[in-house]
Amino acid sequence: MLTAVGMGSSLLPERRPATLPGDDRNRAERKYLRFAAVGVQYMLTILLLTLFGIWLDGRLGTGWLFTLVLLLLGFVGATFSLIHQVLGPDDPSKKK
Repeated sequence: MLTAVGMGSSLLPERRPATLPGDDRNRAERKYLRFAAVGVQYMLTILLLTLFGIWLDGRLGTGWLFTLVLLLLGFVGATFSLIHQVLGPDDPSKKK
């Protein structure tokens, strides 16, 4: 006869926590949230600079000049920031 989970059932393996004993669970969650924030920052940087370029082009009547320049600047800057945040600094002595 099967018994309910949590009632001493020997049919189901014991559930183990996702982190090892002694690990700070909040610290592990902060690591994942940091990487989620990097993606949002990447998207917002490109979007805001592109929208600012569209606005400038509309005000100054310069066609697509500022839109293209700020789009490329946003893409290069956001990519550099993403790589730097994910991989960390090049010099291991600079890491915290």
